[in-house]
Amino acid sequence: MIQRVQTVYLFLTTILSVIFLSGHIIKFPDGQKNVLDISSEGIRIAENVDGPATLWILMILTSLVLLILLFSFITVFFYRKRKIQMKLAAVVIILVCLLLLGSVGYYFFVTRLYTGEIRLGLNMIILPVMLLFSYLAYRGISKDEELVKSYDRLR
Repeated sequence: MIQRVQTVYLFLTTILSVIFLSGHIIKFPDGQKNVLDISSEGIRIAENVDGPATLWILMILTSLVLLILLFSFITVFFYRKRKIQMKLAAVVIILVCLLLLGSVGYYFFVTRLYTGEIRLGLNMIILPVMLLFSYLAYRGISKDEELVKSYDRLR
């Protein structure tokens, strides 16, 4: 199971989704008094006088990340059933694409709603890397399936 390179890619996708959940999505200044901080917990306004106040929670993006985490972790354990594993890896790719599109759309929505200059963090780099790792895992699973089919033809 761990000898296959796609297992490593799926574990890396799982780890990156955990890192994405724990980090800040966008930080940008909004005027002189406050700073908007967008993380997986929601939008927070950190004011000079008061503590941070949550405006609303990013339920869709957080649930997509949790689904990616769940499916990429479960996919590892279907190493004997490669067809199911290929389907689950394709679901992970679709979920990561949806997360990427949803995040970009959300960034544009927030920047239109609140004025300010965006300082993008590590999480903007994590999403394309997650997409790359999930694609490489799918490609590795499909190569294993082709190899098994070629051995079956020789018998």
